[in-house]
Amino acid sequence: MTPSFLEIEFFSETTFSQGRGSAGVVDIEVEHDELGLPFVGGKTLRGLLRDTWLSMQNLFPELQDAGLRVFGPAQDIEERAILRFGDAALDPKIRQWVKAALTRKVYPLSKREILASLTEIRWQTAEDRETGAPEETTLRAVRIVIRGVKLRAPLFWLETPKTEDLRVLALTLLATRHGGLSRHRGRGHLSFTLNGDLELTRKLAQGEEP
Repeated sequence: MTPSFLEIEFFSETTFSQGRGSAGVVDIEVEHDELGLPFVGGKTLRGLLRDTWLSMQNLFPELQDAGLRVFGPAQDIEERAILRFGDAALDPKIRQWVKAALTRKVYPLSKREILASLTEIRWQTAEDRETGAPEETTLRAVRIVIRGVKLRAPLFWLETPKTEDLRVLALTLLATRHGGLSRHRGRGHLSFTLNGDLELTRKLAQGEEP
């Protein structure tokens, strides 16, 4: 059985930014869809995981070819990797419930209320290196996704993966523990698993058959 999705669990508050803010609300906004539900884009996932693999590949010389198949070579314009990542989103059943809540005729919820239910707003500022005092005009409002949220991203294999390919992916997932903004300041503690199964992920990382 080839794993069909990866699951991300947020162990701490996390911000995968959409690159802009929401006027009058926050300076840094999280990625969210038309329903107000947070997600992580497939390209963002691939970049995060690929960076992890590149940082650890020298420890696994026997997996160099597999790493190239799974993540592609450096500056791969032709996208020769055999694996594609879909967007990581909440469970489809949750999406159905939210869509119904947004479109019902009696007391419908708003997109802003949905987003607020899964996120919080934090304030941060830069410090003066000499005095340690907050620098002027650096106060920023940042939206974070609350801990405990789980997202799933579909995996699309362009060809049947070999055992070595699955091992590369599993090792990379287990080694990727942080992501998003401020991940070196206590945020963005993550857990990645294949098919939402930690034991399966560990077995594949050891080179066992799925």
